[in-house]
Amino acid sequence: MLRPVVIAVCLAAAVCLPAVRSNAEIFILKSGGRIEGEHLNPNRERGQPYYVRTESGVRLALADSAVARMIVKSELDKQYEALAARLENTVEGHWNMAEWCKEAGLSDQRKRHLQAVIALDPNHEDARKALGYQRFGSRWLTQEEHMQSLGYVKYKGAWRLKQEIEIASRQEQQDLAVKKLRKDIRIWLDQIVSGGRMADAASRSLNALQDPNAAPALAEVLGDSQQPRAVRKRCLDILATLPTNAAIPTLCNVAMSDSDGTLQDGCLDLLKQQGANIAVPFFINELKSKSNARINRAADCLARLGDKSATLPLINALVTEHRETVSMGGGAGSISAGPGGFSTGKSAMVIKKRLENSSVRSALSTLYPGVNFNYNIDEWRAWYVKTQTTSTIDLRRDD
Repeated sequence: MLRPVVIAVCLAAAVCLPAVRSNAEIFILKSGGRIEGEHLNPNRERGQPYYVRTESGVRLALADSAVARMIVKSELDKQYEALAARLENTVEGHWNMAEWCKEAGLSDQRKRHLQAVIALDPNHEDARKALGYQRFGSRWLTQEEHMQSLGYVKYKGAWRLKQEIEIASRQEQQDLAVKKLRKDIRIWLDQIVSGGRMADAASRSLNALQDPNAAPALAEVLGDSQQPRAVRKRCLDILATLPTNAAIPTLCNVAMSDSDGTLQDGCLDLLKQQGANIAVPFFINELKSKSNARINRAADCLARLGDKSATLPLINALVTEHRETVSMGGGAGSISAGPGGFSTGKSAMVIKKRLENSSVRSALSTLYPGVNFNYNIDEWRAWYVKTQTTSTIDLRRDD
């Protein structure tokens, strides 16, 4: 690195250069040309010509209308140019100049001199490292070159494999398609509900939908209980004509919880037709609900889907334990004595109740006609091991 003494000597040398070079400015002409020289009348008034003396000593008068702009060089730029004019084309010369540029904060100029160093000495380690190179085996590579050699490409500020970029690009295109269809479908449905002159055209557009990217938007409307029933039913009918993987969570939720029995049945029919294997785990998980009503509803849905992979979870859910808060003691006006005196009000306690789930038993009977052990979980498990399995399995309830 250049020491302060070296830099001082360089700057002293710059002062000794001809004044024309150190004070040069750049005049950009409207014709596209450029002239570099000393500006002799810096206090000129608007409209007056620019008087310039070039490095060769020629004096020029540039009409104000001929000059597009003037670039005023900073003192630091002028010092750099003065040093660069005396620079020897050697490794040492360019390295010292690069170090001076580093101290002066001239990053672009420093990079040029570092590149000149490695052009003269390809294995100059300090210059290589300053330019961001690392040694990989016998090769000096920048991080970018190294990543490219491994098959990576810079994509949105990160290094990604080409396959990842292709997947991300397809996903972006799909997201845009989904977004556009969501907007279109909402407009069409509003037009149909309003019954205006655009209603027929909107209805035809909906009926013509064949793009699977429409499924998320249709599912959103189907799952919105605030929408008119006819609109939700229409979305369900259209979903039945499309691949519905994107809509399965909504179909499950409507089948499980909606207050409209017709929509519930329609969702279950569509799930059985297109997505039973994906939907079954959703309803199996509901068998662990704290709500006895949800457990029985989940069992009804599993019975409709008819997938025997739900057998063991159903057996485990035949009888479930639930916590219930009940009032104890006197009424609202009762009085009781305690260490602090008398107090009024009710007391409450939490009790555990074991409930038999009739829909769970019905679901098992639907899956296995003629088999019925009522609510005897042990007998159901023994039967299951004997008739439905080929190896020893853990029949304990999943917690």
